[in-house]
Amino acid sequence: MAFRAANQAPLAPNPVIMACMGHAGVGIGAEAYRWVLIDVGADPTAPTLKGEKQQLEVLRRYGSTILRFGASLRKGEMPLVPRALLVDLDPRSANLILQSYPQLFAMKDKHAVYGLGGAARNWAEGRSRFRNEIVGKQDIASRIQAISPEPVRGFIVPFSMGGGTGGSFSSEFMSYVKGNSALGHATIATFGVLPEFGWDPVIYGPAHISIVLNLAYQIKYSDAPILMDNKELRFQADRLKNQLDARSSIVDELPKQIRVGWHDYRNKNLLAAHVIAEFMDSFIRETEWDMSNYRTWLAASKPKFVVPWLLPLVPKGSSEIKSIEEAFEEGNDGLLFNLEQEGEMEKGKTDSACVLIKCAGSVDAEEREFFKKILNEKYGIQDKRVIFVKIPTMTNEPASALVLLNVKGTGKKLLPFVTEAEDAWDSYKDEYQNRELTHEEFKKAVIEVSSHLG
Repeated sequence: MAFRAANQAPLAPNPVIMACMGHAGVGIGAEAYRWVLIDVGADPTAPTLKGEKQQLEVLRRYGSTILRFGASLRKGEMPLVPRALLVDLDPRSANLILQSYPQLFAMKDKHAVYGLGGAARNWAEGRSRFRNEIVGKQDIASRIQAISPEPVRGFIVPFSMGGGTGGSFSSEFMSYVKGNSALGHATIATFGVLPEFGWDPVIYGPAHISIVLNLAYQIKYSDAPILMDNKELRFQADRLKNQLDARSSIVDELPKQIRVGWHDYRNKNLLAAHVIAEFMDSFIRETEWDMSNYRTWLAASKPKFVVPWLLPLVPKGSSEIKSIEEAFEEGNDGLLFNLEQEGEMEKGKTDSACVLIKCAGSVDAEEREFFKKILNEKYGIQDKRVIFVKIPTMTNEPASALVLLNVKGTGKKLLPFVTEAEDAWDSYKDEYQNRELTHEEFKKAVIEVSSHLG
């Protein structure tokens, strides 16, 4: 096998695995890996590093957790292999990614885990089938070990919160990890995308039930639950269409005859991928930050959920921090979760922010004040509750920033989903109870989410 331990660069310590759940999770996760590779100057369709100097630079600055380095396939070249699991009941989405990126996902039989057919937008069926088909028959523990022979330090889990497979798989996967003695200390970061009703292919009542159950699992098991919503992603993607169209995407590599099903989500997925890539940068490059620090930051937070503010939305130009400030002045920024309420957004005394700044050089006092002033004016966050993480840029990489907001207003925005789920339950309860989700379990989730968000 080409990836045996002999004659290869050292495997990365403390690895993080991205477990992409469902059609949306696979699309967003694969797009995020593409973004990661482009950041380090690699070609996603033929991801290799050339020469000892380049290998050492990427190992030192970028390869510490995400990319596994296997044995050389060609003289002088070292392949990059992502620590990725593509998990779905419907094999089509994972297979498309594997076929379009055969060199990136070179360990094809290890990367993809799937069943036969979807969960019919039914969260209960998805959870039941994950337990029986994925954990039982597919032996997901051995798949994880194949992707990462060393102990796993963390998992990144992108998924859609309104469907049946992605959300239920993600929820049960989180529960599985935290209940596994070999994995239980790993940090879990989730990237859940809320649906846009009337636009995304979700069923109104069941989607709200799925959202509430997913929220309950994230409260219990996710160390860093990050939320985006498709309505805001679509708005920003439409607004910056020309810039996003100019950036390459996995959609561009797919066979033309099947691009139609993915094309509507191309630019939205690029924005979500930018968030995930920047999040990973905070602990896999030479920073003073570790993935587990997110767990400590959010341990006592209510609500626990975080929403991302990107600036610029599409990075370009200089690697100097000044370009980030210019992007803000030009309006090339966006909060990817709609926090607008009637009147002023509710603010909490413990609201906080984690500012991830990727740029050349240092971040001085004046530049920190720039962010502190904005955060105080827009969200009422006190200076002492702002964390700064400086991320070094690679060669010719543009500067960018991701602000992770933990604010009380997020809870108020999520509470209406609980009301809608309760209203829908009686109409669908037989469908769920027939697939091992009891009324008592649903009510418990409603109470836990309401209590946490209220």
